[in-house]
Amino acid sequence: MQNTIKSSRKLLCAALVIAAAGVSATSHAGQLIITTKHGESQLADRLIADFPSLTVKRQMLDARRWVIDVPDSDAKLNNLITRLQELPFVDYVENDIRVYASLVPNDTYYSQQWALFEDAAGINAQAAQDITTGSGAVIAVVDTGYIDHPDLDANRLAGYDMISTASTARDGNGRDEDARDEGDYSNYRMCGYTSDSSWHGSHVAGIAAAINDNATGISGVAPDAKFVPVRALGACGGYLSDIADAVIWASGAAVAGTTINSNPADVINLSLGGAGNCSTYMQDAVNEAVNVGAVVVVAAGNENVNASGSTPANCNNVITVAAVGRDGARASYSNYGDIVDIAAPGGSGNYGILSTIDSGTRTSTGATYAEYQGTSMATPHVAGVVALMRSANPNATVTEITDALQATARAFPGTCSGCGAGIVDAEAAVNYISGGITPVETWETVSYRTSGVTALADARSTPWRNIDGVTNVNITTNNDGQNIELVVIIDHPNHAELSVVAKTPDNAQFTLTRMGQNGTTSAYRVTGAAASAGTWTLTVTDSVVSNRGAMIGATLQQEELQ
Repeated sequence: MQNTIKSSRKLLCAALVIAAAGVSATSHAGQLIITTKHGESQLADRLIADFPSLTVKRQMLDARRWVIDVPDSDAKLNNLITRLQELPFVDYVENDIRVYASLVPNDTYYSQQWALFEDAAGINAQAAQDITTGSGAVIAVVDTGYIDHPDLDANRLAGYDMISTASTARDGNGRDEDARDEGDYSNYRMCGYTSDSSWHGSHVAGIAAAINDNATGISGVAPDAKFVPVRALGACGGYLSDIADAVIWASGAAVAGTTINSNPADVINLSLGGAGNCSTYMQDAVNEAVNVGAVVVVAAGNENVNASGSTPANCNNVITVAAVGRDGARASYSNYGDIVDIAAPGGSGNYGILSTIDSGTRTSTGATYAEYQGTSMATPHVAGVVALMRSANPNATVTEITDALQATARAFPGTCSGCGAGIVDAEAAVNYISGGITPVETWETVSYRTSGVTALADARSTPWRNIDGVTNVNITTNNDGQNIELVVIIDHPNHAELSVVAKTPDNAQFTLTRMGQNGTTSAYRVTGAAASAGTWTLTVTDSVVSNRGAMIGATLQQEELQ
């Protein structure tokens, strides 16, 4: 979190919007619209003569148009439309379309939550919430604990205080079942710096799971998900050993001296970090959580350096999140690099992320709202999306969720080198994990390769010949297209040895960027290339001897030229 706080302004928004861009539409098999040719006014008699099962419901304002009821038993709607279209007095036949209102929450400050809905950097949360609001999913927020807040109370489950040092916990004891935030204010003598209480954990929780449509405050990304507060940060921060235990506890596994978490997390949010390598005990904690099905989402850090030096962002099997500003470009403070998997709104400049905090500078004095900036704010946007995905598909694995987040991420509208696959897209991710649509709605998947794996050639053992292990895989497209997205999934013990290059049917070459790593598996991606129909060639080159791997699959999508 950056030390940027801005008072929120009350803005009212409409509770319900129905507009061309604000409805979802599906064809309804129960009704058709028939437009007759000029001079035809006896549709009912003529239609019933040929189709006795149909009913003329009413005539529209245009005397040529009629609303026709179709019996539910008529499953072959397309065939029926074709037969009706062949009638000599019929001009054309159309489905009557059923549309649904897209709910805009009536939360007081919703219009200020640009990160949920704006085109540049927004995560497309409203469209995702038309599909699911996160019901049944659990988010563990490992942070400073919780405060009482009208936008959080109904979604809060029992948590735990994992701070083992009484002096930093400020509650007079060590670990206990009370995860209440006692304030993380500090002075120079105690911590080497001076700060007011941040109420950081509640701010994070509000981004992910604040209650929506309650005429109060803000809306969370997953407003019907529950969250478990796990207190691990107090005065002067927190020890990584406590963080590791908090992750294990949040996943539902046993931690010595504590009670079992009765609400194991679907996703664990870690909006925290420090300099150093990923320790063995931290990696073990992450692995244990992932093994029981929890997705671990971690902030990349706010030092404007390569995230490889920040932990637990640099642990394996986590989703590492960079921050973008309102323009969709990398926030100036955000860490970056190959270990970053995806980006989300964290705020920059004059625009922060509005969420739930306490008004007290030290101890709690009452609920309020404030804007913060940081990768700490970006991370719960992703955690909230994961909760939506788990709500839509409770059986989705950690790997499936990770791959779906990256496959559906939106391209950056601004410069964001080292920010992962793109900006998280809530609607696309939810649809993808539930089998609803292709990763990008306007794109067509022209080739998808899943039949087995392709063994990758290893480097030659004769160094003087300087011949590397090279594997070529061909993918054929049938359409001329633009806005290409190519994603290749590779399993290999050391991805630093590999390069992946794509050659288009037009002989243009592009080097794919590694987006992040889950165990020994990594996704490689390139976007933006345009190509004619024909054969793409993927070339995977291994430069080091004795580390064999395999290509698991490749997805090539393109927006067809119209």
